[in-house]
Amino acid sequence: MVNVDDDPIELVPSRHEAWCERYRAERERIRTVASANSLGSRLERIEHVGSTAVPRLPAKDIVDLDIVVADEAVAGVSRTLERELGGSRVENTEGWHPLFRRHDGQRFNTHVFGASDDGWKISVVTRDVLRRHPELREEYEQLKRELMEQHEDLTAYSRGKTRFIGQVLDTARQNDGQTYAFAVPSV
Repeated sequence: MVNVDDDPIELVPSRHEAWCERYRAERERIRTVASANSLGSRLERIEHVGSTAVPRLPAKDIVDLDIVVADEAVAGVSRTLERELGGSRVENTEGWHPLFRRHDGQRFNTHVFGASDDGWKISVVTRDVLRRHPELREEYEQLKRELMEQHEDLTAYSRGKTRFIGQVLDTARQNDGQTYAFAVPSV
């Protein structure tokens, strides 16, 4: 059993390439499990998100994946992944079931989202903007370090980033050169 609060809030220097390799391997494991359980067609996309997906950004050593599925498939896909891959699944909302796992020494937060849920869209846009704007990446790193010093509680640490994420989304809406097949949501 892996609990979301099992690991301390601790930033490590960027291991972007290694984290990307872990993401790619985990993405293939997820695709294999989905296909073996007749759920492959339910997967719309699998994204590497969070700070480990941004080059040169220190992060908690947890690789975040957003799995986007048809809205009605969230529960079935998340239950199947929990059964086949292990970990602890939470039904946060009807459209978002995170699964907290470890595999081969690496911690993963696997978020199964319904396609209409804004959560995955926020993650993708945030990742993309931080990749394109080094000044925002540096500001985000500083904010994360400050919050890490202020909070031992992951929920408080995460909530402390909300205003900044809103600013990042505003940057994306102000036409910073990236287009999406969806409207950029708000937090």
